[in-house]
Amino acid sequence: MHTVALRTESSRPINSTTPNQLIVGKRRMGDMFAFHATIMANTLNTPIIVFTRTGSMAILLSHYRPCSTIFAFTDDQRIKQRLVLYHGVMPIYMQFSNDAEETFSRALKFLLNKGHVVGGDNVTLVQSGAQPIWRKESTHHIQVRRIQG
Repeated sequence: MHTVALRTESSRPINSTTPNQLIVGKRRMGDMFAFHATIMANTLNTPIIVFTRTGSMAILLSHYRPCSTIFAFTDDQRIKQRLVLYHGVMPIYMQFSNDAEETFSRALKFLLNKGHVVGGDNVTLVQSGAQPIWRKESTHHIQVRRIQG
């Protein structure tokens, strides 16, 4: 299966579909949001950081094949195990704080310590979903942040 996957990946043309073709027919906000987050991360050449309880946004991001890694932080071991199967996703288990900034800081510290990111670089932070982590209603945010090193 590994060989088949590698052959298939190498035979697919990169960015063969125009953005308008991808957006046509997308009815869900999450699909459009993942598409635009991927475009932003590819344009700026940044890794993507997403916090997820269900894994859905990490899976949507994976569908659009960003050029860099999707660091998917989750507080559920089962979701972490499931996300391993998706292209470009590096799932990381971490307990979430009630404070979004504290959780984000801990995630960046983890990535810095493991050598996945370098101080001074930018990252694309994606916060989205019907089951938001830090708000009571559905929310969608894309932010580009500089890593303090």
